[in-house]
Amino acid sequence: MMLALSRRTVIATSTLAAVAIAIPATLAATGGGGTPANKAVASGSNVQDFHPSATGTQIMQATFKTSKPEDLLMSVSLECSIITTVKATGSSNSGSTSVGEAAGAVKVWLTIENEGDPSSRQIVPVTDTSAPPQDPSQQKPGTDADKITFCDRDHKVTVQDMENDGTDTLTEYQFTKTANDFNWVRLNAGSGIHVVRAWAQFLTHDPQDPENVVGTGANTAGSSSEGFVGNRTLIIEPTKLANNADITTGTSTSG
Repeated sequence: MMLALSRRTVIATSTLAAVAIAIPATLAATGGGGTPANKAVASGSNVQDFHPSATGTQIMQATFKTSKPEDLLMSVSLECSIITTVKATGSSNSGSTSVGEAAGAVKVWLTIENEGDPSSRQIVPVTDTSAPPQDPSQQKPGTDADKITFCDRDHKVTVQDMENDGTDTLTEYQFTKTANDFNWVRLNAGSGIHVVRAWAQFLTHDPQDPENVVGTGANTAGSSSEGFVGNRTLIIEPTKLANNADITTGTSTSG
């Protein structure tokens, strides 16, 4: 999808140094002494380290105002790293097989809410539809299925005794970094002040990806995994799509 970025909201953070702890970044839109209309910029600098958790961590935030009901084009780009250490513990048993495995996935999603009303917070869905009279309260909220995998890995090592003298212990380490992005469209955002937040979460068991599973979700004994988020941007562009816009899997219409 090509975005014409004439009016935009940009949230940016940049990496200064790779650190071993999470440094919270509180990002708020600024400009003109008040809430910007259709335009806001904020910046920060940190690397965030994610261990497996049941909840997400906020990594970016934008507060902006729309003077009338509008549709929002939103894009997140970020650097994503996963570190895995896998240990296949040896055995003295003849003909034995040792297995070690570690997995991880960094999931990212957006939420939108009315300023000052946390109860209005919703996950922004990947698919959305619009129909007259464009009532913002009728837009469906997203679910866990709308959380996007920005990077993932399943790192598995198997050591088999072929000499009938037992197996040695083997340890492997992998570190990778990629930069990826994803676009969302929020239809019929009402007029007023909106808060959009970007969240990230690290999982060893991704229920949306059956291939990225380690047993019940725990790395094997002696193995570990963790994720990092580095440089990142959030871009929000208010626009006006057709009244009957339809953004669904496999098809998209705006006229």
